Amino acid sequence: MKIFMILAVCIAVASAGVVDHTRCGGVGTFLEMRIQNCEGAIAYMNPGTPYPSEGDLIPSSAAPALRLKVTATYLGFPISIIDTVLDNSSVQPGNLYTIRFTITPSDGLKGNTVPVDAEISNEASGIIEICVRVQAHIN
Repeated sequence: MKIFMILAVCIAVASAGVVDHTRCGGVGTFLEMRIQNCEGAIAYMNPGTPYPSEGDLIPSSAAPALRLKVTATYLGFPISIIDTVLDNSSVQPGNLYTIRFTITPSDGLKGNTVPVDAEISNEASGIIEICVRVQAHIN
């Protein structure tokens, strides 16, 4: 049973590819963005399919909790995908953390390539630690 569980974890991790990102703000350090079954300059996604995603960051200051906002922009208008305080997300400056979340594209964006921003902020102070942008094409 242990071998099966380890194999399942290896397969899940192996399918999360590195997706190119650009910074859109923040005072912390962002290292890498990974999205399941995606890699490269554009994340190709199917509507209605959940895509586990994760990013590595090093915060610039201590925070008792972090807020995650994920927003797509379509025809100049922001579309909120996630806006939540992350459970058990107390962080200390200089340490490496991995933030995990899932994106499920909607049918409304089908056939379009849109910028998707992921913003992580200190819930207490409002300071934006990280903002990164990826390009997503919804098949």
